[in-house]
Amino acid sequence: MGIRIVHRMGIQKGWKRMKATKKEIIRIWEVIKLRNLDESGFKHINCVRIHPTESKEHFLKKCEIAWEIHSEGKPFLTEALTKNKKRRYDVLDLIDNIAYEVETGKSNKKNDDSKEINI
Repeated sequence: MGIRIVHRMGIQKGWKRMKATKKEIIRIWEVIKLRNLDESGFKHINCVRIHPTESKEHFLKKCEIAWEIHSEGKPFLTEALTKNKKRRYDVLDLIDNIAYEVETGKSNKKNDDSKEINI
């Protein structure tokens, strides 16, 4: 299970390459349904995605969070989008169902259960 960095529009087959137990796969699907995520992001599991408008500091902090989750042996998504396109998660831990939102001085406060990480 390696970390890959791709542009937001890049296509990777992370889901097919990911090695996970049956219990982990069931938990991942539970989190995906609970968060109402768009299925197009599933191929980007364990892949750090770059959003075109984010700053270098924002991206580096997102990488740091993803690295921590990955080092614990857990899968993650970055730039995960909900089906209704109203919410995008910077980093989402797919086992513990923890959403991380990297905040910069100009960011909008999210009214949900995201953990805010200030840079």
